Amino acid sequence: MTFHAPHRRRGFTIAECLVAVTLLAVGLLGLAGTALAVERLSGGGARRALAAALARSRMERLRGTACTARAGGSSLTGGLAETWTVTAAPGITELHDSIALPPESGRAVPPLTVATALPC
Repeated sequence: MTFHAPHRRRGFTIAECLVAVTLLAVGLLGLAGTALAVERLSGGGARRALAAALARSRMERLRGTACTARAGGSSLTGGLAETWTVTAAPGITELHDSIALPPESGRAVPPLTVATALPC
């Protein structure tokens, strides 16, 4: 009498498939959350870059005017509210520019503030 070893089937059990699908789903959800965070951060960076360019432009415009003609003011450009002040001191003019940034993800963002001094 000859005995043969039972043949094993090849493939995966339902339990193994469920574990694999669950791990895949958790990984994809984590990836989606990370992508959303990156999207939010890059959008905030673009707004900050626009605010910095706006402040630089304002400083250059004020630098090109005579000391006695420099004055403070405010404007709304590209959805960003900008306020600048000019303070005259002996031999220099101090310029302060503050740009309000919109809230990010429901959280308030501090304004971008730039200051410089120009000789007269």
